[in-house]
Amino acid sequence: MNERLIEIFSAAQIAERIDALAHEIGAAYDERELTVLGVLEDGFVFLADLLRQLKLPLRIAFLRYDHRSLGGVQDLQFSAQTDLTGRDVMLVEAVLETGVPQEYIMRQLAARGARSIKLCVLLDKPDRRRVELKPDWRAFETHEEYVVGYGLGLNERWRNLPYLARASG
Repeated sequence: MNERLIEIFSAAQIAERIDALAHEIGAAYDERELTVLGVLEDGFVFLADLLRQLKLPLRIAFLRYDHRSLGGVQDLQFSAQTDLTGRDVMLVEAVLETGVPQEYIMRQLAARGARSIKLCVLLDKPDRRRVELKPDWRAFETHEEYVVGYGLGLNERWRNLPYLARASG
């Protein structure tokens, strides 16, 4: 494999944007408790950095779903039995592309009684959207097909990079 990585967002740009996102989110919730559901695996670095910047009372759980098999969400797995009744919930995802899995998950969260459900993403790819869904917060918009680094992998490589890049070559 002779891929060459081309940086598209630096570690400094990412840190600055996450700090700004944390302030925006904090202002939106005005010190109310927030339940954060982090989607594994691609979003783990983004989630960790964002959580450290949020100055709100938080409940944190993790969500994993299989969205590749048979073209749709097949299974939702929560890390804990979290009662969402009457809670403000923020779903944190690495990449928003088609929006299909996120829309499905958000409907499932609403069915569990969440008072409000917001979506925060590291990367938004609006030109790939198949449903009417926009993130409430996004760090960056991109039109790159494959982005790696900062937790995002391609064939389980490059997740450890402190910046976001596209593979070329």
